[in-house]
Amino acid sequence: MITILPIAALNAWHIVLWVVLVVVFVGSLFGLRTRWARQRPILRCVLLSLAAHAVLIGLAAFVRFAAIPPGAGKDESVRVTIIASKLQPSILAEETPAATDELAEEPTEEPIAPVVEPDAEEAPPEPEPISEADPEAPTEPIQPPDLMPPPDIAEQGEEIAEVMETPPAVEPETPPETPAPETPPSEPNPPAEVTPAVPEAPTPAVADITPATPAVPSSYAERIRPDRSKSILEQGGSLETENAVGRALEWLAQAQARDGRWDADQWRAGRELRVLGHDRHGAGVQADTGITGLALLTFMGSGHSHLGGPYQHQIAGGLVFLMRSQTADGCLAGDATFYARTYCHSMATFALAEAYAMTGDKRLEASVRRGVDYLLRTENKTYGGWRYEPNTVGDVSQLGWIIMALRSAEMAGIDIPNETWQRIEYFLSRVVRGRNGGLAAYRPNTDWSRSMTAEAMYCRQVLGKPLTDLAQLESLDALAAELPGDGMTNYYYWYYAGLALHHAQHDGNAARLTWNRWNERMKHQLLTAQVIEGSDQGSWNPNTVWGGYGGRVYTTAMAAMCLEVYYRYGSPAAGQSPWIATRPRGETTQK
Repeated sequence: MITILPIAALNAWHIVLWVVLVVVFVGSLFGLRTRWARQRPILRCVLLSLAAHAVLIGLAAFVRFAAIPPGAGKDESVRVTIIASKLQPSILAEETPAATDELAEEPTEEPIAPVVEPDAEEAPPEPEPISEADPEAPTEPIQPPDLMPPPDIAEQGEEIAEVMETPPAVEPETPPETPAPETPPSEPNPPAEVTPAVPEAPTPAVADITPATPAVPSSYAERIRPDRSKSILEQGGSLETENAVGRALEWLAQAQARDGRWDADQWRAGRELRVLGHDRHGAGVQADTGITGLALLTFMGSGHSHLGGPYQHQIAGGLVFLMRSQTADGCLAGDATFYARTYCHSMATFALAEAYAMTGDKRLEASVRRGVDYLLRTENKTYGGWRYEPNTVGDVSQLGWIIMALRSAEMAGIDIPNETWQRIEYFLSRVVRGRNGGLAAYRPNTDWSRSMTAEAMYCRQVLGKPLTDLAQLESLDALAAELPGDGMTNYYYWYYAGLALHHAQHDGNAARLTWNRWNERMKHQLLTAQVIEGSDQGSWNPNTVWGGYGGRVYTTAMAAMCLEVYYRYGSPAAGQSPWIATRPRGETTQK
């Protein structure tokens, strides 16, 4: 009970207290009206607090709380008896739709490995919770089939988590150029509303990373040769380069998120460094599909697949994440921002297409076809090429990833219209620079750069339309003038130049010498830059030209793929074009 003290009950201390409180209250209000207080928000908060407390103390001094008389009920106690009974709910939980949805969304597997925390000075922000896509949105991701190795491979001792209910059945037909695995899969009905978790798998030692994958097309055969170590030495690699790739794969396996993605934001992607003077608004911060595609390409470049081997869990989880990210129109960009969307789509399509070409797993076909169709629709139909928006004038930086995605799909048996290849060749002709045509620009109206020269050189090799002798000498001179270690570290440039020079090394003395010089410098720079201790052991720091946008996963994937150049594609010495073996070398469709 609450009562107010009567006036007669007031004594001297009540009066003194009230006088003090009134002074504090009035003084606080007066202080709030001064210019000094208006310019200091924190002081205003203090004065308001003093005024409020003065009022509260004044009220408390004149309010009396009625209490229970001393001793009342002291010896009394309340006895409570709990009678156990069997609960009889009217509706079982498993029959309630809401309960079913909650169970479907609750992860049931431990993550593949604890996410490695970067060094203190580069601590990434905590990843935001992954929100479910709006089921009524027009770009709802298509439910993909889940991936699991066929029974003969699953019996090797490591089981993939329950990512599908039944193993794939034998498929009677296989895509051209792609020998099917011994037990090719069929496309099962996808389980409804079940998000597969990437299971926890032991991280193998470097010496135990022997790939386990079925027969692959000849262009990928170098990756799984039983004597690959011999091939590595012959092509310019070493035990040290291969161990570095192994450490990179270990780190990537640990850095994978629970749902199969490699979280770009978690690993410091999207830092705006205004490279080349342009503000790209932190492109890369939500580039999960592109970063995941690069990580998958790194695993597959070393001969691993989702059908077997020590990293089958990680690869399967990444592929499923990409397929779940694909929208009905075929786009694989996910939540990437404007400047990263085309990169993300092409890198993700490249990864899915290469996985399909390597394994012949028909469960990947639908996603690859949709990704390819999206590229075909968004190409500039007048001049060829792709950029940030559909049907705009393209750039060479986008073209490299897209050519590799399209050619990988073609090797998996998916037809690419000849008109598309013709427009690509025409676009490349518009960015030619240099006295002999050996240099290349970013876009038709810009000046040449070494990165674009390296990428365009490799694009022509992919197309089976290499440069003329004089043009190639001009390209070689340009690349030799900036070897790895000269200037800022740029793994993007090193990746394309390494592929182009490795492929061209048998085209003459100058090409061989340039490759040897490039390779020695590249090996030294990459081996000395790899993190060798701590939680980031095996990765490469993102303090590179484009590392601010891509983050640690990007730099690690690109650096490791540079060191996979010795066996990534078919050996040119054997007369095998690494990509366009079926397209006659030397012919051209340029007008």
